[in-house]
Order: sequence, then structure tokens, then C-alpha cells
Amino acid sequence: MLERAARLCVRLGTDGLRGEFTLIRAALALAAFEGAAVVEAEHVTRVAAPALRHRLRRNPLDDAGSSTRVARALAEVLG
Repeated sequence: MLERAARLCVRLGTDGLRGEFTLIRAALALAAFEGAAVVEAEHVTRVAAPALRHRLRRNPLDDAGSSTRVARALAEVLG
């Protein structure tokens, strides 16, 4: 999952060096909250937008919202 999270951050071009760790920590917290023993792709998918939206660089020519950009990148990286 860490490798997939890193690929997602690279695909999104997130600001900062540790977006993937933030994403994994949030997914781990969600998995623990739900009683899961392992972090699955579904956990990463559910926390990706709130964990990464503030790290996205703004493109003035892109009218898609940050949540939409995260959803597109998730579909490409996690399938």
C-alpha cells in the first residue's frame, strides 16, 4: 500500500515530501477504527481526497475540482 500511495502522490504532483505517509496514516486509522487487521485499497480510496486535497498544486487552466483530480488519479493508480 505504501508504494501505491507514493505512486498516487507522484501522479497527483502533490506539494511536500510526505503526502504518502499522511495518506497511509489516515488509511491505517480508518482500518483500525473499523476493526480491520490490514489496510486495503478501499481504505486508501476513502481517505485519499481529505488527506491530499490541500497538497495539490493549483492549475489555473484546469477547471476540475481537487476531489475530482484525486478520484481520477485513484482510478489510474489503484484501478
